[in-house]
Amino acid sequence: MQSSPHSVQELITKFNITEQGRGEEILLFAHGFGCDQTTWNKVIPGFKENFRVISFDYLGSGNSKLEDYDHKRYETLDAYAEDLAEICTALKLENIYFIGHSVSGAIGMLASIAHPKMFKKLITIAPSPHYLNEDDYQGGFDYQDVVELIKMMQLNYFDWANYLAPIVIGNEDTPEYSEELKLSFLRHDPKISTTFAKATFFCDLRQELTKVSTEVCILYCIQDIIVPLEVIDYLATHLPNCKTREIEATGHYPQITNPCGVISAIKCSINSST
Repeated sequence: MQSSPHSVQELITKFNITEQGRGEEILLFAHGFGCDQTTWNKVIPGFKENFRVISFDYLGSGNSKLEDYDHKRYETLDAYAEDLAEICTALKLENIYFIGHSVSGAIGMLASIAHPKMFKKLITIAPSPHYLNEDDYQGGFDYQDVVELIKMMQLNYFDWANYLAPIVIGNEDTPEYSEELKLSFLRHDPKISTTFAKATFFCDLRQELTKVSTEVCILYCIQDIIVPLEVIDYLATHLPNCKTREIEATGHYPQITNPCGVISAIKCSINSST
């Protein structure tokens, strides 16, 4: 079903959709947990000359329409994947390059399963299908560690942001980066962030990976406490059509710490043959 112009405008407002640049090919940038589309501010200028660039805020993040947020609906990543598909359908986007950071990588994979023609390639930065350690799988976190992290969010959101930001940024010599991420965390509603955290860290998409027919390019960093290299290897093994590329950066948020490296890696992924 095609959306009317009025409903398209409503969707643009709902997800704070922004369009920049020029070009026939489309890049759709999707942010990860704790961020909004401003996380791409240092990256998008590298593509505006040759691409039509679209970014947005997931509902509950940034300048999205917060009053439309439903905690029950967003308990799983399926709702975010449905929203992503709705955005693409309303804007009549097909055969696009999807650039998804962190949990957006998983969201993009879910959307591509239901709508494979929407995506030319999924370019994912530090994605994970499952963040918890299992007997036969190293996801990076023990279950109890995640429970305690979420309890910390609920008890004192400021302390949680102050604690987590420098750990996940992973660049001790540049405290301004962790400060930037901490402020991003603090711009979010604590209750919404907690719901998104649960949906993220308790997700398990491992059984869905074989259904992803779209080509996936995984960009990763070393010393990433959120997504260890074992997860990257797992994805490379279990996705039907997958390539990996290391970004010259450390930590989980290279778009903050080394945007030039991210721009270069994305361009290489776009230009690489299928």
